[in-house]
Amino acid sequence: MLRYTLVPEDFFSPDAARGLLSRVVKVGDQEVVKYKELPQYKAVLLYVCTPGAEDAVVRIASMVAAAAEAGKYNRVVVRYDASDGAGRLDLVLVAGPRLLLVNSFSAPDSVTAEYYIFAALKQFQINPELTVVYFCGEAPFSMKEDLFRYFSAVESL
Repeated sequence: MLRYTLVPEDFFSPDAARGLLSRVVKVGDQEVVKYKELPQYKAVLLYVCTPGAEDAVVRIASMVAAAAEAGKYNRVVVRYDASDGAGRLDLVLVAGPRLLLVNSFSAPDSVTAEYYIFAALKQFQINPELTVVYFCGEAPFSMKEDLFRYFSAVESL
């Protein structure tokens, strides 16, 4: 699984990347730490470079960009993939001009994925009825149907 964190641009320097990332995830002595700037929100995504990490970072950065371009005030951009059997939910949460959360969760089924979506909203005290969920890629029909009950809209990107 991708190990990463998001830091404000003002707190970031390339020399401090390893130290910043090691505060939130375990980074081995031989592991390479890279970063990707997210200028839409004046943030930097720090990550451990492992096989497949570059693809995951590109995917997450595109989700952040999609969140910036979406027109609603409260927006959740999600990508749920259970094709490998393990299941993974990538989640970006934005309120107005502020990027609140970028995280990935192990979610073996859509019910678990929905739990993480609602937990993130609760953590930031965001009303689902005033929020739009945007799916990147395909999502199970049952998951979309469940989310339609609680959110103002559920759309695909």
